Amino acid sequence: MTGPLLRVPAEDHRALCTHDLTGLHTWGGTRAMVGTKPLAPGDAVDSAGARATDAAAAVDGAISPFGGPKGYALGLMIEVLVATLTRTALGDDVRGTLDPTDPPTKGDVFIAMDPRAPGHDRVWEPGARACATRQPTLPTPSRSRR
Repeated sequence: MTGPLLRVPAEDHRALCTHDLTGLHTWGGTRAMVGTKPLAPGDAVDSAGARATDAAAAVDGAISPFGGPKGYALGLMIEVLVATLTRTALGDDVRGTLDPTDPPTKGDVFIAMDPRAPGHDRVWEPGARACATRQPTLPTPSRSRR
């Protein structure tokens, strides 16, 4: 599992820095918990998508996405990045988004990227690989002849 490393430098040589994984905890941590102790409710799902507290079931499923302090840190870093790139207000100084009488001081940044890695010819959206390899379970509809 990968995660963003974000660092915003400051004039006094200090920096606001965060490195977060996109899951509540690491994949290796989940694997290490197999057979030892249960996961917290909501930390993972099994292969059927049901909430799992058994780490072995979670290894076959998925780790839940983060929120809480990690989500707050990511939101803060994105806000600082946008305000820095657009030279607009930050935090409570943002005005004009709800009250049209105030001049807006909010910035917007749009980032577009090609997600294809070198040597790969397509992008797999969530679930596409499983659908491509799954055996059909329903009969193919037959065409009526006229």
